[in-house]
Amino acid sequence: MLNNRTLAPQELVQSLANITGLQDRDDLAVSMCLTVYEMLPVMAIRFYRTVVAGNGTGLGLLVEFDEHGVRQHSLAASSGRSSARPETDPWLQGVLMSESALHVAPGGECLIMHLRRKGEIYALLDIRVHEGLEPSDLRLLQGIARIYENHIALLDYGETDTLTGLLNRKTLERQYFKIVTALQNLPAIQSQGTGRRQDQVPAQYFLAVFDIDHFKQINDRLGHLFGDEVLLLVAQLMRSSFRSDDCLFRYGGEEFVVILGPQSREGVMLALERFREQVEQHDFPQIGRVTLSGGIAAIQPFEVLSMTLGRADQALYEAKSSGRNRMVFSEPPPAADASGSAGDDTIFF
Repeated sequence: MLNNRTLAPQELVQSLANITGLQDRDDLAVSMCLTVYEMLPVMAIRFYRTVVAGNGTGLGLLVEFDEHGVRQHSLAASSGRSSARPETDPWLQGVLMSESALHVAPGGECLIMHLRRKGEIYALLDIRVHEGLEPSDLRLLQGIARIYENHIALLDYGETDTLTGLLNRKTLERQYFKIVTALQNLPAIQSQGTGRRQDQVPAQYFLAVFDIDHFKQINDRLGHLFGDEVLLLVAQLMRSSFRSDDCLFRYGGEEFVVILGPQSREGVMLALERFREQVEQHDFPQIGRVTLSGGIAAIQPFEVLSMTLGRADQALYEAKSSGRNRMVFSEPPPAADASGSAGDDTIFF
């Protein structure tokens, strides 16, 4: 069914205000689809997010919007672990590789628009119409896209660390809350310890805290400019080592946080060990060899962020005490008894 509704000016302003009032990127995608559906004569809209995988950049379907309502898919994890369906349509894949911002299929019944972030394609908006849009409709669509891109840029500015470009500390709590609320519905995944199909194990999210070994000596010996260079290079190694859907944070000073999952314990250790080895083997200019130590804690649905960070910090302390340049898992917190309280007041082991 074709949507023939045209918004009044005051409704248009309110709809755009709703977009710019959101901070969650998934909610922002839903709001944008709703706005386009209400403002233009369209039949259906699909919103795809680009996903970087080992074999290149692909697409994951995040939002579908049509006469039956909205259907939202999770991009919490990629590479077959996401509820978002990977897109294999050759035309869409071709659009993804194109430099043109707007693509119109022969006949005009389908339009694809690039949405960019930091100069790169961040998402695709797939719009299905009964007839081709008028030039005024296309200008309106391009205006909505610019509002979306500008708002994403503002979110990036408020959520990222100025030096490294990683997510900042204030963003960690919001991301953590989203993950904790999703833990109840996570499926089991295959253990990735050997690469063979094995018995299924529960999927979990993990929080890892790590910092650079002897970082103060680098600052004291060479100065803070060299220290900042080390932080920048470590951040670059993080981006190249971890998956696009892992959350990477600079927590403060030389300390970093990564949230990984849903994943098995073995898979998380493999990922963190791979990163640790990349740092150890990297040649840092004027410095040479740099190592780091880390502590890892499984995120529990009943925990607040400070509790999970506390267990990860305890494991980090153990890694430092046992020789540095290693990753250590924390033990899980004690299980609650029938009365709902833990059997011991201690949460660290």
